[in-house]
Amino acid sequence: MPDPFDPAEFDAPPPSDPGADYRTLLDAMRKAGAEGVAQQVAALAQKIEQDARQRAEWTAQAGVGVNALHRAAGELQRVSAGVWWDRLKEWITAALIGLGLIFAAALAYRWAQEPKIERQLYGCTAKWDAKTQTCKGKWVPLYEQQP
Repeated sequence: MPDPFDPAEFDAPPPSDPGADYRTLLDAMRKAGAEGVAQQVAALAQKIEQDARQRAEWTAQAGVGVNALHRAAGELQRVSAGVWWDRLKEWITAALIGLGLIFAAALAYRWAQEPKIERQLYGCTAKWDAKTQTCKGKWVPLYEQQP
């Protein structure tokens, strides 16, 4: 009949997590007694402290990386706003240039529709109405044009 507190009951396949180190501690308790256990506990505590320091260092590095990502995201947002503003200014400039060209074309068309200025001077044969600025008679050339 086995002993009711047989340590063999606690022998199980080692788990695949960091708690597997405790199996080593159980073996040391069986073999070395209190002094061996103290040495194993000290070694295990030192390993746990090293792991904790390593995790703290990784966390600090990750924090630095996260801060860099936040700065880059803020810069990207500022640049994006600047690009949007530049595009808006380009569209407004293009619209103003287009309106200027349309206005210039309208003026040119209007000028083309006006009567041509002759090189010959004309005079009124009858009364000139100064009030309405019109001739009551015919217009005749004041001098003959030479061929």
